Amino acid sequence: MKRINILLSGMILLGLMFSGYQCSSAEMSSAKLYIQQKNWEKAAESLDKEIAKNPKSDEGYYLLGIVKKEKEDIKGMVYNFNKSLEISSKFKKEIDALTQATWAESFNAGVNNYNKAAQSKSKDTTAMFLDKAIEKFNTAISLEPDSIEAYKIVSMIYLNKGETDKAIPLLQTIIDKQGPSYAYAQLAEIYIKRGEAKNTAYKANKNVADSVAAQDNFTTAKKTAITGLNKHPGDETLLATLAMVYGYLNQAEEGAALFEGEVKKNPTNKLSRLYYGIFLTNIQNYTASVVEFAEILKIDPTFYEAYYYEAFAYYNWGLTILKKADQMKEDGRPQANPKFELCVENAKKFTEKAPKERRGYDLLFKAYSRLSKTKEAEEVQKILSEMK
Repeated sequence: MKRINILLSGMILLGLMFSGYQCSSAEMSSAKLYIQQKNWEKAAESLDKEIAKNPKSDEGYYLLGIVKKEKEDIKGMVYNFNKSLEISSKFKKEIDALTQATWAESFNAGVNNYNKAAQSKSKDTTAMFLDKAIEKFNTAISLEPDSIEAYKIVSMIYLNKGETDKAIPLLQTIIDKQGPSYAYAQLAEIYIKRGEAKNTAYKANKNVADSVAAQDNFTTAKKTAITGLNKHPGDETLLATLAMVYGYLNQAEEGAALFEGEVKKNPTNKLSRLYYGIFLTNIQNYTASVVEFAEILKIDPTFYEAYYYEAFAYYNWGLTILKKADQMKEDGRPQANPKFELCVENAKKFTEKAPKERRGYDLLFKAYSRLSKTKEAEEVQKILSEMK
């Protein structure tokens, strides 16, 4: 990008050399000479005098914009370029090229400072480079307000600094500009984390206001993610976000309904089916839930998460049978044990695929215990002990 800027500057100076001074005022002639000499202070003084005498000097404003750029006064550059364009479009091509080049300079400077911050081992130095990066990216945004990438990086910096209040309007701007799904997901995540913090506070002090605030934040996260999913159908991050937030809101039935709709829209989307199956398990529709997990494995036999959740569904199915039987003063084991056997079958497949995942062995141990298979339960217990 620097080569472009040097080339543009060279062309501008060359143009000034050949433009001549025959038709120029004394102030304009002096300004051009000072610009060639890179005497920016004197050039600015001459151009200010020229514009004061001739407020309709499109060239005067254009050249003053160049001088402001060289003095690193980008706001001044933009102001004077805009004033020139208000008068005429004579210098539009040059102004557009210079604006684009300055945007590239600012964006690249922002990236360089961000990279320096990432490489720094000093907290103070990291903070300094991040602040410089924000300044440069904000300059890029002022030059190209539709530059979504600049908004994204600045929002990332604020999020890394923990300054979510500053990140929110940037993410909202990306959304307003029909930007990528990233903005919806990040915005929803901010509200989820705020909800989690309020939940933690409520558990500590039992202040009802914290509980209400938690629910409000989770609800905002849900609305944000649903809006994003409507704009970006099938987005996996947004699907995961919604699965999480429905869990926090204890809205299993609503979650099941949403993911049922997602499955109908795209039957081969494994995540939609996975979350649909999980919510079906939560509302104790076990028959439908195990069907969903089986369908996932038909779509992709290597998607081993489905084995775990199918095992989990069968285990809970067995528990539900036992609970209902107990309420009726009956022995539920003949109906429940086949479910625990199917839990074992699927949990084994999961542990084969994910031998370091503790949750699979936890399910196996519980299922074996329910089946009174003491030897098998002890073997699993030994594995669990070794994993600690």
